[in-house]
Amino acid sequence: MSDSISLSADDQIYTTLNCMNCGETLMGRRDKKFCDDHCRSLYHNVTNAAQYNLIRKTHSLLRRNRRLLLQAIGVFRDQNVIPIYWLMQRGFSFQHCTQRIEQLDDTHIIVCYDIAYQKQGTDVVQIFFWSADSRAA
Repeated sequence: MSDSISLSADDQIYTTLNCMNCGETLMGRRDKKFCDDHCRSLYHNVTNAAQYNLIRKTHSLLRRNRRLLLQAIGVFRDQNVIPIYWLMQRGFSFQHCTQRIEQLDDTHIIVCYDIAYQKQGTDVVQIFFWSADSRAA
């Protein structure tokens, strides 16, 4: 025998709930929070806007860095190194990368998705393609 409680329509307790976005009175399910999909989407978009904007801006900087590194490989294909000022003039962000690998000789390989660079002196970098199983030269 299972225990169940059934209430007649006269015995049910009704509470007035309002949409969390627009404040309109809700009709329907007891656990309903929004009046429609538009209000639900708008509420969550506004609530998460700052977090999404940070992610969107960071991803945009990483994509631009990758695009510039790829462009530099094409422009300087006959040279072993690329001037740092060339990247700086085009808006390269040296603070944004997807991976930083410290070498035994205290140098670093900086990776942006599948393209990496390594400083060679103070004003040039060497750019090369990188994969998870790449090893430093």
